[in-house]
Amino acid sequence: MKIAIDISQAIYGTGVSVYTKDLVANLIKLHPEDEFILFGGSLRRRQELLALAKRLRGTPKIFPLPPTLMDFLWNSLHILPIEKFTGPVDLVHTSDWSEPPSKYPKVTTVHDLIPFKYPQTTTDSIRHAHKKKLAWVIRESQKIIAVSESTKKDLMSILRVPESKIVVIPEGVEDRNTPQPLEIQEMVQRKYHTGDEYLFSLSTLEPRKNQAALIEAYKIVHKSYPNLKLVISGKTGWGDKLEPTPGVIMPGYVPYSDLPALYSGCLAFVFPSFYEGFGLAPLQAMACGAAVAVADVSSLPEVVGDAGVYFDPESVESIAAGIIEAIQNRSVLRKKSLLQASKFTWKKAAEETYKVYLDVLSDQSTGKVEK
Repeated sequence: MKIAIDISQAIYGTGVSVYTKDLVANLIKLHPEDEFILFGGSLRRRQELLALAKRLRGTPKIFPLPPTLMDFLWNSLHILPIEKFTGPVDLVHTSDWSEPPSKYPKVTTVHDLIPFKYPQTTTDSIRHAHKKKLAWVIRESQKIIAVSESTKKDLMSILRVPESKIVVIPEGVEDRNTPQPLEIQEMVQRKYHTGDEYLFSLSTLEPRKNQAALIEAYKIVHKSYPNLKLVISGKTGWGDKLEPTPGVIMPGYVPYSDLPALYSGCLAFVFPSFYEGFGLAPLQAMACGAAVAVADVSSLPEVVGDAGVYFDPESVESIAAGIIEAIQNRSVLRKKSLLQASKFTWKKAAEETYKVYLDVLSDQSTGKVEK
């Protein structure tokens, strides 16, 4: 079987990037008998995509087209079938980027519906691209993979996608996310000047992630824990710049290699986001044995289960109370975190995704096509 998968989004250091790389790596590992054609476009970063495709051991089909041009050609004009680049395939898997036309059956992963539910937390360009892309997804994809029940409900209620067309496949957690030895923790703590008492939060810096409220909550918690620091890591997205605050460390993008140690050593991992399609960062933190405190919204209860503390992201006082509860119950929550995280693996996600491929191809052969 020949399967074409879009990896364009895999080089940008986001949760979708992690999803793409780990899903593809496990699909190829589980099914070496198949050919996985990894396609994508970039002008300035083409060599990065090419190197990634080779590292994943797929067949690279990387073309010199910038994302803005692909958005125009595929999401707006919807011309230039993907097989012009990939050659003949059995199935195409797209995800959260652009939606090329194809005469072959398609599967698409939808991570979230943020531009529809919270348009004020995204830019005009993101909203327009997302809406155009999803219009083609609904019309042309035989199956839609939702990464959570929350995203499935949004697809059904907002876009009126039939339930029969949606398959929920949760994301997994990478093997490298495990509790780290104390010496590794201390080395990373020195690197980022965290001290040995700190809260950790990881997400793109943008309004939806609610970092401003987290800082205000930290100020409250700091009164009870005077040595406590707050580490907020992540790339700068958009929105108002966060003001420098004593005790708050903002290192920007943190390499993946440093994250397990930061997760392992924190007094609590805090995630105050208003909405998440899945919530990969809390899952990674739990896999490293962190006590987690998260917003009681969207998909986060699906991921965290009974292993964490929940709070209202609209209330600074509720966030602060959740943080204090997580710190006070850290030893119990750490054990629960490890157990909960063990339920999510990329191997399982890949197996379930491959089953979707087979089901779609079976439906095609029998003439049963989902509309």
